[in-house]
Amino acid sequence: MFRALVSSTSALFMKPLAPLGQSSRGMANKLKSHSGAKKRFFPTANGNYKRWQVGLRHLNSGLSPERTNRLSRTVFVDNTQKRMLRKALPYSCSK
Repeated sequence: MFRALVSSTSALFMKPLAPLGQSSRGMANKLKSHSGAKKRFFPTANGNYKRWQVGLRHLNSGLSPERTNRLSRTVFVDNTQKRMLRKALPYSCSK
């Protein structure tokens, strides 16, 4: 009886372990979203994505007020970026 117990417990320790950061169970069917894209792009209800415009953080003292006002608005991404964002953010939009 003792020998059977030892052999069954040693079989548990002989299993190969999953690589570091990968679980052998749990995340089998789920895709990971890109963390940087989550912070920069916002999905809309019709399947598009909105983003902030670039060029407003620094070195903008020489810009006209009209240009800084225009850069402060959000814009929609184009079709190429939308195709890449659907892969980077698989659970954000259903369309």
